[in-house]
Amino acid sequence: MMNPNRSIVGKLTLLGAFGALLYALHVVLGGILWKGYNHIMQPISDLTATGAPDRVLLSRITLAYALCSITFAVCAYIYLRRSVPKVTRAGMITFFAMQLVSLSYGWFPQDMPGSAMTFAGTMHLVVTGLIVPLTICSPLLIGLGMRKLPRFRRFAIYSIITSIILFFAGGTTAMLFANKLPYFGLFERINIGSLQIWMLVFSLTLFLDKGEVKIQ
Repeated sequence: MMNPNRSIVGKLTLLGAFGALLYALHVVLGGILWKGYNHIMQPISDLTATGAPDRVLLSRITLAYALCSITFAVCAYIYLRRSVPKVTRAGMITFFAMQLVSLSYGWFPQDMPGSAMTFAGTMHLVVTGLIVPLTICSPLLIGLGMRKLPRFRRFAIYSIITSIILFFAGGTTAMLFANKLPYFGLFERINIGSLQIWMLVFSLTLFLDKGEVKIQ
């Protein structure tokens, strides 16, 4: 039989796409408002760092992004939990955990470049360290399980490819940051941009899905 909550939950999965667009908005708008900001060299977190010129406005946008993303993660799990393998459910729980942990960025803003390290700035790095493995594992686990479902097979392959991109782009980003090398911002955007595009595609895939959700 059809899940009686499918229509409501299915519609709410579109929030993932809204979340991805909000994230892109905060990056683009932040770069426009901050004269001299360099997308190629500077991290995205500089836009909401302590003392950043437009931190209040951009933090509100990222909070809206986080709420959309968390809601999407919950709805995606509810929508698919009875029709996907355990490995995909594990990936979706990992994805939810990633979004929940990322919410703490609002409490732990990054320190501005050249300023003294603070507790909040240190915790920002700790949170990032927790998020990195969750970011890589989420699309990988979801993709591995969804390969067994014909209507999601293409998305499954795309998810696995995304995980590979995140692994190499994330590793390059970490190396550039640790060694204070240029183009950190570029590779960080490849890394985070790949994740946001994947979430947008995941959201639209579920929103447009016509398949039946089985009740066990």
